[in-house]
Amino acid sequence: MKNIFFVFAILLSNEGAFTASLRPDPSVNLKTLVNNYGYAVEVHHVITEDGYILELHRIPGVINKTFSERKKKKVVLLLHGLLGSSATWLVTGPKRSLALILVNKGYDVWLLNNRGSTYSRKHVSKLETSNRFWDFSWHEMGIYDLPTTINYVLNNTNQRNLNLGCFSQGCTQTCVMGSLKPEYNKKIKFVLALAPAVFWTYVGGIVRSLIPFTRKMVSLFERVGYHQLFPAFTQHRIFPSSVCSAKSIIQPACISAIFSIIGIGYEQLDRANLEHFLKYEPASASNKQLLHYALGAYYPGTFRLFDYGSEKNLQLYRSITPPDYPLENVNIPFAIYHGQNDVLVDPKDIGLLKRRLPNIVDAYLIPGKLNHYDLMMGLNINKLCYERAVALMEKYN
Repeated sequence: MKNIFFVFAILLSNEGAFTASLRPDPSVNLKTLVNNYGYAVEVHHVITEDGYILELHRIPGVINKTFSERKKKKVVLLLHGLLGSSATWLVTGPKRSLALILVNKGYDVWLLNNRGSTYSRKHVSKLETSNRFWDFSWHEMGIYDLPTTINYVLNNTNQRNLNLGCFSQGCTQTCVMGSLKPEYNKKIKFVLALAPAVFWTYVGGIVRSLIPFTRKMVSLFERVGYHQLFPAFTQHRIFPSSVCSAKSIIQPACISAIFSIIGIGYEQLDRANLEHFLKYEPASASNKQLLHYALGAYYPGTFRLFDYGSEKNLQLYRSITPPDYPLENVNIPFAIYHGQNDVLVDPKDIGLLKRRLPNIVDAYLIPGKLNHYDLMMGLNINKLCYERAVALMEKYN
């Protein structure tokens, strides 16, 4: 048990000593990727209320055809998961990428990169190498990153509201915003939620064995400061992408390691392109984000603000326990799609969410044994899920 504790400590404190100058501009690679698919891409930046500089990627249409030439003006904002970035929505290519499928349907597609991920690693005053930079969870992404981005997108598209697509943590921050800033709910027509990570009562896989140490980890990092999880620079991606390639004799071991975290999912596994996906992910995060999820498993059945311990909770919340997020405020049309073999977002946790959200318009357990990332990377995910989800989104547009 002590060994697990130390593994957890190392995992959550994986800061990595480096400077931003050692890492090439990742936006260049993303632009090349999207342009090679035949689509135009724009880079935008916004500054949050607490000073983080976020990079947004916009895909207005195919190259040499501006969005103004298109008849439909439907806007959608896509939010990535923990350790992801906007690249998560794009690496599978035009036939499987939900972002590009929506572009082909006439949508003006925007992709948010949350603070700390590959493309959003700057602050107006904090250095990314400092602990102060990494002192955030998905709570801040919900109350700062998402509202700031929604305002920017609506101002730039002259629209009153937009559609929102989220994967995993992206849905978490959507529920945070909808709970605590309900005035933004009227700015969203429809939410397409893929494996929404809200309740973590039934989380499984290797993560489950780490949950008992959550309180100790919070106490530790409150003293020493929070760090980044899986630093997003090239050197950290060379090894996993090479050993997980289709040519590697140890690819099966690599796949087993991944499945121990996200769930078994051989049916939809794209072995041939696994190396390509791992060139873009993991895309970094704060260890505080993972700890916030773990607290939801440590206290089963809860979806709460961050639990710092009774003393700091009293200072922040005027209560020894943090308040629950009032999910009853999230009255946006919410469509949920999830997989049977997802150990990070267990179907029973989806059941808890269904009982709390007031306006669920679809709740679909996808046929087959899909794991967490099959919702983004699955070989046949368009037929299995996206066609149904996009058809429903069209009704709201």
